[in-house]
Parts: sequence; structure tokens; C-alpha cells
Amino acid sequence: MCWRLLTLVVVALSLSGCIAAAALPALGLSAMSDAAGSVAKAGVERTIGGSVYRTFSAPLEDVRDAVLRSFADLEVDLDDEEELKDGSVTMKAEALHRHISIRFEPVTPALTRLKVYIRRGWFGRDESTSNELISQTERALEDVRPIGGASPRAP
Repeated sequence: MCWRLLTLVVVALSLSGCIAAAALPALGLSAMSDAAGSVAKAGVERTIGGSVYRTFSAPLEDVRDAVLRSFADLEVDLDDEEELKDGSVTMKAEALHRHISIRFEPVTPALTRLKVYIRRGWFGRDESTSNELISQTERALEDVRPIGGASPRAP
């Protein structure tokens, strides 16, 4: 009886080890693919809650204009815009079944942090669309601020 129990334990442990060993390459590939995704979106920070952040080396007004240009290009409807006492600006917008919240935070007069949160339905979040909106804003900012205009002190 004791030998049977010992054999059963050894077999169970060796099988679980094999399963764990088989899962390690998959885990490694998953970690590597996540790292590759992070490299592709350099400079973008995500939170557990679904917000996506990006800091731009541009004044708040320029980043705001770039977001508005992106909204126009992407056919997003602006619902509300509010300037807060701390100098931040918030926007609320709508797209097809999506509620978009944007916050512009001035870090310095030439540096602005952009927060994008897109909710789909009651509990869904849409980080992919948030990332694309930030990418479009970056492209639009290049049009708003031509090369050499990265700093207010640039010639």
C-alpha cells in the first residue's frame, strides 16, 4: 500500500513538472510579445484602470489643437470642454458606442501630459482606440508644431 501511494505521488509530481515545463516556453513567448508591444508604443503609459498616458514636449494649447484636429479627422464628436482651476483641461467626446474622456495636464509651459480613457458600454474599456487616438494626436501635433518648434525657445 505504501509503495502504491509513493508511486502515485511521484507520478503526480513528475506529471505536474512536465506540464509546468511545457508551459514555460509559452510563458516566455508571452513575455517577449509583451515586451515587443511596449517597444512599439514607446512613451505611452497604461494603467490597470484602462487609462492611457502620453507626455508631449509641447504647450497645452498645441496638444489641445492636435487632439481637436484628430477628432475632426476621425469624425469624433466633442461634447464638452472644461478648464479647471489648476490649469488642466478636460474634454468629453463620443464615438460609435464609446465615451471618450481626455485630460490635459500642464507639467511646464512647454510640457503637457495627456490622459485618454475610452469606455465602451458600462464596464468595457478600449485601450486600443486610446492608443490610436494618442498616435493620431502625435501626428497632428507635427502639423500644428512644425520641425524646429519643439520648444517655445526654439528659433
